Amino acid sequence: MSDQQANKEILPPPGSAVWCQTQTEVVQLKFEWTFQQFAFLKSFENWGDYYSAEFFHEQTPESKWTLHLIDQGSNMKVNLERPYPNHQLDGSVRVTIAMSNKKREKILPQKHSLPRYTQLPFCVYQIEKKVLVESECFVNGKLTIDCEIESFIPKRPVILSGKPSTVADFHEKRFNNTAQLIAQLEGLYETMKFSDITINVHGQILHQFKAHKNILAARSPFFAAMFEHPTKENLTNQIEVEDVEPAVFNEILRFIYTGKVSESTMGKMSVGILAVADKYLLEQLKSECETQLIHRMSAENCLELLLNTHEHHPAFYLRKYAVEFFRQFSGEVMATDEWEKAEQGHPELCLTILKELVKSLVKINFEC
Repeated sequence: MSDQQANKEILPPPGSAVWCQTQTEVVQLKFEWTFQQFAFLKSFENWGDYYSAEFFHEQTPESKWTLHLIDQGSNMKVNLERPYPNHQLDGSVRVTIAMSNKKREKILPQKHSLPRYTQLPFCVYQIEKKVLVESECFVNGKLTIDCEIESFIPKRPVILSGKPSTVADFHEKRFNNTAQLIAQLEGLYETMKFSDITINVHGQILHQFKAHKNILAARSPFFAAMFEHPTKENLTNQIEVEDVEPAVFNEILRFIYTGKVSESTMGKMSVGILAVADKYLLEQLKSECETQLIHRMSAENCLELLLNTHEHHPAFYLRKYAVEFFRQFSGEVMATDEWEKAEQGHPELCLTILKELVKSLVKINFEC
């Protein structure tokens, strides 16, 4: 069946005064599970058994899921489970499991369609350890499993009576306009038609950006507070930005309008975007930057992250992970050109990092 046919409105049988329309809603749930323990494992030794945290979709909080990674000698498998044993599915689901490589691409995917009443636990992924080890799945010793669950939930039947199908309960009909809305906002971002404020970004050279107050305020609590009061910026329709590079601010503005940032941009500008996202209270973007930086962490960029995140930095987990990475791979980090340059230009910062490493080692020994 084509998309056009699937989306076409269902018409009542000829001569029917009362008819019923039943539809199914697809709820998509995405979950990411990262293992840090594999940094010290040999290729095919016992990997152990692990359970993920429980996860669920906000639309169906009663349907909680968990993943169970099981070592099988030369193989590894992943079961889909419920928090309670011997459970049967109360609806059909489609499950896709894949591994994430260093480019955040999903590789080695496996898909399963589980009909209603399928008995859980159910194996949704099985692979030879040799294939995993030889692939690009292990990033700095970490393995990340991507899980996507599509649940098919029947909607309550709608009974229509005495009205043509084209007008019956039209005010209750929901339209999926997400793609169209994003495309229109992208067009508005490109043209900035009817813009009502100018943002002057003072990087190495001055760059001016046009924008719309209502969109900035709707997406950022920072701008909402600015435009809610008779501030200088609100009265003059001019915003001065002194501490952000134009290229970074351009990506921030793109995200505000479209909710998107390209993978290549995140790879090049994550540190700068993270700082500006925190300033403008863009929590979703800040969280995505942290996740990207954690997955892309290496001996070459670990020092940069340590230097750009102090002890009380809002990206707490990024800082914590960078310290842990440095603890595990301090030799590799200190052998880079970046460390040598930092020793010459910022010796006090290098000393602070080494002190923090010693503190973490003392804490680990104390807990043991």
